[in-house]
Amino acid sequence: MELKSKAKINIGLHVLGKRQDGYHNIKTIFKEINFSDLIEIKESKKFICDINIKGINQKDNFCTKAFELIKHRFPSIPFVSIKINKKIPIKSGLGGGSSNGTAVLKGLNDLFNLSIDNEQMIYLASKISSDSPFFVNGGLQIGEKRGEVLTRINNHKSSEYILLVFPEIKIQTIDAFSQIKNHLLNDNMDINFSQLLNKLETKDYSSRLFKNDFEMYVFKTHPEIGKIKFDLMDLGAIYASLSGTGSTVFGIFSSKEEAKHAQSEISHLHATKLINP
Repeated sequence: MELKSKAKINIGLHVLGKRQDGYHNIKTIFKEINFSDLIEIKESKKFICDINIKGINQKDNFCTKAFELIKHRFPSIPFVSIKINKKIPIKSGLGGGSSNGTAVLKGLNDLFNLSIDNEQMIYLASKISSDSPFFVNGGLQIGEKRGEVLTRINNHKSSEYILLVFPEIKIQTIDAFSQIKNHLLNDNMDINFSQLLNKLETKDYSSRLFKNDFEMYVFKTHPEIGKIKFDLMDLGAIYASLSGTGSTVFGIFSSKEEAKHAQSEISHLHATKLINP
């Protein structure tokens, strides 16, 4: 079985109060994008999780965690071999690992006809990571609490092109959250659903609803990442932002020509990826 495991970007990311479990509540818009890792799953005499890059141990891989969750619930299923061909950079704010874990959950469900429904799939995904539940249904969703409480945004047509820029810097999510200052917290922030939809449809990205709170920390500690955002805006992006806690910066462009021009201006400095609608 071969699967595509897609990435996401965050259009706005607001960090709220710290929870008793040590996590923070957030409000964000998750957007699935057409940029994928490739995963192969097949039956095996022993469990194997193989990845084409260094630095990720089998036991720490979210795909391993996904298999263990399924195996615990369905002990009779055989072992599997999982091969991951990574295209999505790690520690980039694009949710690659979280997406991989959810893809394996869904793949095992199909491979062994386990009949796990959507609600249970989201619950299992929440045991992998905060972002993993989003990838059960993908698309465009509002994420709240840790990111696992989701509201799907239907019938939103996107015609924009997205340019991803990958600086050679890795941001540790735990470090980014630990550096969020109290004055950045937005406990009383009210995101009106209809207002949010209207601003998405009219591409009014100037609203504070689409601010990423992590930019203050990341841009201060890594000003070269902040420069990428402002370069994208200067090159015609209607919106540019850090994705998640970074380090990927993305720009949204109205036309392919503008996006390709920006790519040509930036690609000699940083790796880039142009995403079609």
